[in-house]
Amino acid sequence: MFNRFAMAVQRINRLTIVAAIVGILVSTYALYVEMAAEANPTYKALCDISERASCSKVLTSKYSKGFGFAAEGSALKVPNCVYGIIFYCLMIFLSTFNHTIAGNLQLLLCSTSLLTCLYLAYLLAFVLKDFCVVCVSTYFVNISITILVYMKRKTIMNKQK
Repeated sequence: MFNRFAMAVQRINRLTIVAAIVGILVSTYALYVEMAAEANPTYKALCDISERASCSKVLTSKYSKGFGFAAEGSALKVPNCVYGIIFYCLMIFLSTFNHTIAGNLQLLLCSTSLLTCLYLAYLLAFVLKDFCVVCVSTYFVNISITILVYMKRKTIMNKQK
């Protein structure tokens, strides 16, 4: 019974780490696009598909830093994708622990990330009226990680009963 539990949690942890690495790669590409587009206004990213589907337009908007909330000159006014990279690194780190506290912290961070994704998706669709392949990809990665974290937490809680 213990081996089955350990193997299940280990598999979930590995999948979480893989998803987080994908998130880091996508977020790093978003950071590259943002920096390149700010440095060169004529820059055309691979994810700039059309006038209405332009990653570089979205990633250079006023909402792309500090989620549009941070004041100018604030230490929090960094590209949103940097927050994503930090989130994914935390998910990898917390995946090394198989305790209820780590699972609860992961679930709290995932809930926060999903609320942030909802806010950013709203901005994308209704304020910027654009589509960003990179942004939407991170939303799917965050949903995947949340599902995996929930499965891990549920598995750990069932083991404790």
